[in-house]
Amino acid sequence: MKQFKGLIAAAAASAVLVCGALFSACAQDSSIGAAKAEVLASDTGHVVIEVTEGDTSKSLYDALTVFQEEEKLTFSGSESEYGYYITSVNGVEAAGDSYWAVYTTLGTLDGTSYSDAQWGTYEYEGKTLASASYGVSGLPLVAGEYYALVWTAM
Repeated sequence: MKQFKGLIAAAAASAVLVCGALFSACAQDSSIGAAKAEVLASDTGHVVIEVTEGDTSKSLYDALTVFQEEEKLTFSGSESEYGYYITSVNGVEAAGDSYWAVYTTLGTLDGTSYSDAQWGTYEYEGKTLASASYGVSGLPLVAGEYYALVWTAM
């Protein structure tokens, strides 16, 4: 009987540890300054991010940097006159007529237009994201907005 109670106690302790590990794995939000964001999708064709708490002093580039540190994705690129230009995501390099397009649900904020559907759109789970007007370093993290990096072949 004593061994049985010990076995039950060990099983209960293991269950608590497993549930704790699962709970922390489900907590996907990452902190970027005062902002919080979540990677909703990340593969070789696209990355979709939702901002759950905003901080307009931080950019999509800041979020990508945090996600890369947390090993949720990889990316590289270079600075351009329009901001940081993405050249590789999750091991897929821009080459020839193929590139990483940036889309967002963020339209106009404080008189600045951050996207334009005339340049293209991307659909994600019922949301329409428009082509970004800025590089990832020029897109502020606004609560409730979605941002996507999409592999595009011409």
